[in-house]
Amino acid sequence: GIAGKFQYSHNNIFKGGEQFKFQVRGANESIIGNRSIWEVGTEASIAFPTILFPYVSKKFYQDYTSNTELHVNYSFQIRNEYSRMIAGLGMRYNWQTKNRINHTISLIDLNYVYLPYISDNFKETINNSLLKYSYEDHFIMSAGYGISVTNKKNESYKNFYNLRASAEIAGNILYGISHDTNANKDNNGSYLLGNIPFAQYAKADFDFSFTHTVDKKNSIVYHLGLGAGVPYLNSTILPFEKRYYAGGANSVRGWSARTLGPGSYNAGTTIDYMKQSGDIKLDLNLEYRTKLVWLLELAAFVDAGNIWTLKDEGQVGGQFKFNEFYEQIALSYGIGIRLNFDYFVIRLDWGIKAYDPSLSEGEGWRFTPGWRLLRDTALHFAVGYPF
Repeated sequence: GIAGKFQYSHNNIFKGGEQFKFQVRGANESIIGNRSIWEVGTEASIAFPTILFPYVSKKFYQDYTSNTELHVNYSFQIRNEYSRMIAGLGMRYNWQTKNRINHTISLIDLNYVYLPYISDNFKETINNSLLKYSYEDHFIMSAGYGISVTNKKNESYKNFYNLRASAEIAGNILYGISHDTNANKDNNGSYLLGNIPFAQYAKADFDFSFTHTVDKKNSIVYHLGLGAGVPYLNSTILPFEKRYYAGGANSVRGWSARTLGPGSYNAGTTIDYMKQSGDIKLDLNLEYRTKLVWLLELAAFVDAGNIWTLKDEGQVGGQFKFNEFYEQIALSYGIGIRLNFDYFVIRLDWGIKAYDPSLSEGEGWRFTPGWRLLRDTALHFAVGYPF
């Protein structure tokens, strides 16, 4: 795949420290002999250097660095199976305390998802599955809170940690209004906003990494990522754009992006992005990093993780079960080379499957005579460290 972005920014557009950003982007991802994905989009935002909310004390402005951000976005995606448009706008508050804690409150985040085209084959594939609800027109009205904490200082040779956590809810206000006004419902029993169903769910994410610095050239990084989303009342499944996927440059690197899971589900020789998504995510990573010469760095890593669905969505083995999920955790290992330019990092990681939960018993451990290099490895080119 290849992607590009053009961005214009102005840090004082109204002469009061307001930050304006505008960007356009395009991307293409191709699977040789199979399919091609095109995406174009644009986004604009403006951040005011204050909290635009009544009754905020002067002491708050003195103690915290803060801003209010307004943003709008639009993207259009074309695939063989369908085309999809996503348009949105939102408002959020950001502030940072003196002890390096960043807070974000998304006061409102509106997204409208419209699918002008769905192929007949794709309709038939998902028709008898809960997945079909993720590929229908829908409206999302959400609010959320996020926090990030770090003790990292300029002395990069010190041990440090990074913690990020967030929570998001959607659809509760719309459901209450619809229930009280006895609004129209569709054939599935979901309330409609106009003629469009709205999503209702709760979602939480947690991400923690700890860097143990052995010396100025060597370090070991530990990483844990957790996430879960629960649809309820007006929704039977999370919107596709809110679901989790596994595999890729920042996940279990023995698999390409979106090709792992859910659970022990086996998609066969075809790549099935639609079915290989879930409601629960687990990532466990261990990475050793060493500086060689000039900008060059070397890394060795071990990854574990997977995704699962809360309900039976038609993927055999994909549903989360307490007595089985630990047997469905995929394992991989590998090496990577990186170019560290201080302001950004370019990396190439080679991941190799160690345990594949989608294979039958006796074949999951990939140290058997059936091991094949091209089938059991993945290359990842990315910008930035994985965690």
